[in-house]
Amino acid sequence: MPLKNIKIFKSNLVYITNGIITILHIPLLLVVYIIKPLIKIRFGYFTTERIGHFALDVGYAIHKKKNKNEINLYYLQGNVSNKQFAIIAKRELNISQYYKYFVYAYILCGLDRNVMLPQRHINGSRDNEGIMYYSKYDILFLDNENKIAESYMKKYGWTKGKKFVCLNVRDSGFFNEKELSRHSYRNSDIDDYEAAANYLLDLGYWVVRTGKKVNKPFKIKHNRMIDYGVDPDRSDLIDIWLCKNCYFFISTGTGIDSVAAIFKSQLLLLNTLPLIVLFSWNNGITVPKRMFWDSGKELSLTEHLNNSYGQSSQYKEKGIKVINLSPSEIKLSVQEMVSVLDGMPLTRQKIKIQKKFWNILEHHELYDNYHGVRNPNSLFGVSFLENNPNFLV
Repeated sequence: MPLKNIKIFKSNLVYITNGIITILHIPLLLVVYIIKPLIKIRFGYFTTERIGHFALDVGYAIHKKKNKNEINLYYLQGNVSNKQFAIIAKRELNISQYYKYFVYAYILCGLDRNVMLPQRHINGSRDNEGIMYYSKYDILFLDNENKIAESYMKKYGWTKGKKFVCLNVRDSGFFNEKELSRHSYRNSDIDDYEAAANYLLDLGYWVVRTGKKVNKPFKIKHNRMIDYGVDPDRSDLIDIWLCKNCYFFISTGTGIDSVAAIFKSQLLLLNTLPLIVLFSWNNGITVPKRMFWDSGKELSLTEHLNNSYGQSSQYKEKGIKVINLSPSEIKLSVQEMVSVLDGMPLTRQKIKIQKKFWNILEHHELYDNYHGVRNPNSLFGVSFLENNPNFLV
């Protein structure tokens, strides 16, 4: 039998087998319904192919799982983007591929409404209820997992207790993208972060450049600089460990920063777009890319919000040029983050413009689509606002 026919046969066999098992589980749905007054059993799933959605959806479920009169059972759907995170998910929640047959049975019976959808399909994986913000629960690593990750760091000279900052800069290597791909507006150049990284190194921090797929190595050569993104020894376990244990996480909005968010790590999100989707429930600072009309006039905050697009071609069609933050702007934002974490209070003027930013954002017609409970420690870059006085006009 030709290889193609063998694959088709196996595919059909799996489909038929799943169908038969699903039908056999339909009577069990009646049992679930009968015992509902005593204990509520629900079935759902998480999509796993994108680490950002996977992390936020699982994190949301973990921080929400305290209802004793309810049992939530999940399966993982799709190719797993990070095996270590899947291990953590299974450790924290009731997850088994067996539960997919109950989900299939609900769908087959037209009872889709009884299936727990991941937050990705409800609101784009956003914590509008503030579940993670209010939760005091700490997602932990096992001792052996900590030892493996710490051993990796120690081979570069790091010692336990020394603060390190993660730097994740999305470039075209993220999806092997072409220059004009639909998501190219989200890319940045790692070289633009050199001045900021050197500033952190001069302060005595370690800097770990992360990333699963990157275009090129970081130019900096320093005994406290780890270019983990190009290290053949990188692993899924270390990826996740770094997100939890860093002093703060600098990112351009790549998905892995969502892992840092569920561990409640401090985030400095730079060169992010669209601005409307900033993480208002998480500690940290957000600074977007700058946008200019073809006429040369820079877009205001309201114009930013009115032009919240998800594809490069949409910005081009609207006559908008998307410009990366300059190295000096990036460094200023990092300096601001360090000051905040050092406990430096904002001046009255800085508090005033911060309030003005949030007032404009909260009164925009799109705000309620993406936001709910707001963390008071979620800030917008003051240095950006001070250097762009017309942004809040």
